[in-house]
Amino acid sequence: MRYENFEKLPMDEEERLCRAAYLSSDHSLWSKAIPIGEYLDLADQGKIVITSTSHYFLDKSENKKGVTISDVQSSSNVGITRHRRYSYPVLHNHNYVEIVYVATGHCTNCFEGYSFEMNTGDVCIMTPSSIHALSCTNDDSVILNLMMNKDYFDQNFLSLIRGGKVLINYLENIIYQKDNSPYILFPTGHDEWLKEIAIHLLSEAVQKPHAYEYSISLLTQEFLLHLVREYEMQAIVPNLKSQSQNNLMVAILGYLSINYKTATLEGTAQFFGYSTAYLSRLIHRTTGKSFTNIITESQMEHALEILKNGKTNLTDIALEVGCFDSSHFSKKFKAYYGISPKAYIKTKLSISSAVK
Repeated sequence: MRYENFEKLPMDEEERLCRAAYLSSDHSLWSKAIPIGEYLDLADQGKIVITSTSHYFLDKSENKKGVTISDVQSSSNVGITRHRRYSYPVLHNHNYVEIVYVATGHCTNCFEGYSFEMNTGDVCIMTPSSIHALSCTNDDSVILNLMMNKDYFDQNFLSLIRGGKVLINYLENIIYQKDNSPYILFPTGHDEWLKEIAIHLLSEAVQKPHAYEYSISLLTQEFLLHLVREYEMQAIVPNLKSQSQNNLMVAILGYLSINYKTATLEGTAQFFGYSTAYLSRLIHRTTGKSFTNIITESQMEHALEILKNGKTNLTDIALEVGCFDSSHFSKKFKAYYGISPKAYIKTKLSISSAVK
């Protein structure tokens, strides 16, 4: 079933109440994120409109402080809601992964002391630890919130990343380790395929036909797969300390994961328009590793896969992963894994023979 008039969704009763409050005020309560304490004071003073879902984050939170502790309440481990226009931007966080998709229109994504505009096609993966709020004060926007538990997200997004372990670890650290980056942004523009998936997602959520939760899970998998396939290297990662966005770090790590056999610091810096000193600092600051460490990690990761697949000629493997010769490769392999490639092959063959 397809949700018709997707771009002209009528307002529900709560949206109409909040819109009326917005239009009759100086808009100050929607111009910046509201801390939970201030929100409660305003509610006690009767200065805000109270609706049936106004206290959603309080009802679901630990100690009633706006930190959601309940996981996604769905048998498929993923859920979807439409963000209500004109709702108050109350700061909160939660313990699941939330993805905000602006199907059409625009909104402001707010954090503590920082905000940025999201426009049509933007997909924002919010980290579970990030304290955030959305402000949408126009009639025409359609914004979807996809919520999923961490295992579902890992399986259907992180595991599909093609940039190797360095890139996966980098993104995983952003999402789960309370990095300086509370979100990852993918500008997809007017991608009609993603929009069509969103229409079907909303249709399932609103109409609730037979097996709709299963359908939402499958559609979300398709949404995430398309995001990885088409936009993986276009991810934008912010740094709240400098209140800036870096739209090249993911691309740099992806570039190195593909070109590790021949990449040099000088050549990579020139390719991305940086000085070698700046690129070296950027890589170390964002990954905690040097340029050389990343190249070595990619070489050894690939080498191990080759050995696991049964190839044993060390000269061929050395050339395949970008080492000078078998001696150079063997030294790097032993330094990285603590065992020489010959010893690894011997151990692997012994285990294989024992199994047979």
